[in-house]
Amino acid sequence: MKQLKFICALLLVATITHAQNLTINDYEKSEVYIKTRDNVALYTAIYQPKNKNRKYPILFTRTPYGCAPYGTEMTDELMYNDLLVAEGYIFVYQDLRGRAMSDGEDMINMNPVYSQKDPKRTDEATDAYDAIDWLVKNVKGNNGNVGMYGHSYRGWTALMGAVSRHPALKAVQSGMPCMDLYFEDFTRYGLFSLAYLPIIDWFGTHKTKRETGPWWERKKDYFAFYENYMNKLDLDSYDFFLKKGALSNYGSLLSDDNYFYQYLKQHPDYDAARKERSVTQYLKNMNCPILLVGGWNDEQNMYGCLKSYNAIAPNNKAATRYIMGPWSHGGYTHHDSMTYVGNIFYGINVNEDYYGKEFAFFQHYLNKGPDDSLPNVAFFNTGTKVWANLLEKPSTIIHEFWLNRGEQLSESAPAANSTFSFDFVSDPAKPVPYIEQDNFNLFVPKSFMTDDQRFASKRPDVLTFLTDTLKEDLTMTGKIDAFLKFATDHTDADIIVKVIDVLPMDRKPEPTDKPGIKMNGYQQMVRCGYIRGRYRDDFSHPKPFIPNTPTDVHVELLDINHTFKKGHKIMVQIQSSLFPLFDRNPQKYVPNIFEATDADFEKANHKIFAGSKIVFSELAPSK
Repeated sequence: MKQLKFICALLLVATITHAQNLTINDYEKSEVYIKTRDNVALYTAIYQPKNKNRKYPILFTRTPYGCAPYGTEMTDELMYNDLLVAEGYIFVYQDLRGRAMSDGEDMINMNPVYSQKDPKRTDEATDAYDAIDWLVKNVKGNNGNVGMYGHSYRGWTALMGAVSRHPALKAVQSGMPCMDLYFEDFTRYGLFSLAYLPIIDWFGTHKTKRETGPWWERKKDYFAFYENYMNKLDLDSYDFFLKKGALSNYGSLLSDDNYFYQYLKQHPDYDAARKERSVTQYLKNMNCPILLVGGWNDEQNMYGCLKSYNAIAPNNKAATRYIMGPWSHGGYTHHDSMTYVGNIFYGINVNEDYYGKEFAFFQHYLNKGPDDSLPNVAFFNTGTKVWANLLEKPSTIIHEFWLNRGEQLSESAPAANSTFSFDFVSDPAKPVPYIEQDNFNLFVPKSFMTDDQRFASKRPDVLTFLTDTLKEDLTMTGKIDAFLKFATDHTDADIIVKVIDVLPMDRKPEPTDKPGIKMNGYQQMVRCGYIRGRYRDDFSHPKPFIPNTPTDVHVELLDINHTFKKGHKIMVQIQSSLFPLFDRNPQKYVPNIFEATDADFEKANHKIFAGSKIVFSELAPSK
């Protein structure tokens, strides 16, 4: 561990030594419109060093969220990584077609790569290619090397740049990219995320001219709720969405012509229209070094980062680097010296260490820097709070925990003829809140992924299973899957599973604990998975439950890299609502929940039967 810290320190010192110490005051701005192959003008802001005595590489990001400030005003921050700013790069920002100040038809969220099947069609890959081509030919003082970067949607557009295979694109950093909108962001395994309603108008309203701000009419209910939030009047979103009722009542929150919301309503199943926007199918035959960056506490797009690595690494002819840190969504872009997610402390200068690695990556491929010295895989352990640098994704062995009598979680399987079960009620009129506090009305608080679950374990509509105190450390690296034997007296249900690290009751306060937070006995959520029960066999073909009939249900909880320490306990919670992160299930099967009415919601009794288990991938011993 000491050797690893020493190497990281040397790398950071080396990067600072090579920097030119430029600040934003040493840059100047210009604005251009770049024409694509189908003659659509894309707004592009270019920030480049005033010193023209050397040539600089280009760092390029493409965004659906606008490139403000527009005009002569300089941005407050060229990039989160000050090492790259200090070294001297040409930073380029571009509005996607159909958004903000760019021209073009309405943007459909995460368009398919049409050009892979029809070379005459355009998409974000062809737009990236055309923009890169223009930049290297027309921006004075560039050295002919382009890198792309960004997180979230911009992480996806960076990957679309890699898909374009432009010869000048020499390196791509993609942070926390979205890969499949059916399983992340707006819908999740069949559930609809109420928390993302505020941004749907941005993605789904018609724009008729160049606009720097909202181009849609905000409805009365939007102002009543979200604008009060922006004015620091923290309304209770649990109460707000509960009174709002069924999704069919939500028209008063969204613009009348929101075509993206209509798309979600018209395609609740994983049909052909949804599948063509699954990005992994397009990530093949790339030839560009790629640095994938994700966070174990990313509520929004951890799915995308995990799936993109699995798709890219075997098919990329160049290097693919993979870093998974402790971050929440976008957390690595913040300049916090103390890294917390919610109440959990992960270390000092975690982000600064990453910036050194990212700097070395771009310097090597864009600026003739030394070998980037990056490990192929770097995983942060969210239990021990240390990094592991690996040559490849670690091998794992299967580790099973069974749901046993007395709500015990144990490594011993119940007898084959066991008939015990666990009952709980799911009442749509009183859904389980997804966090304890009420300040959760705009997107999802970053704290959610590490929040204390003691409030939930006290509820009668949440089943809670607990191991004995661990006698030794247990490190889980890889997938978690819940295989449940489930029944309901109704015809539909949501199934939510949480894996929790229970801290010891005799834990003493530590200097890095947040003030006023009781950390002894803290039930730290490590991972949460969910599925709308109608999709238990096939996301493309929903079907109702047969009442009171045990049925196999698989819940995917995605990956972790976490050590459950000696003296801790492992907890599993099972429930049927997570509100208002997600919409409520009526529990009476209706063909399309977006069209359900308030009268369709009914209280239901659910059961979990003997034979249910949680399957971890445990880090295999070193050979």
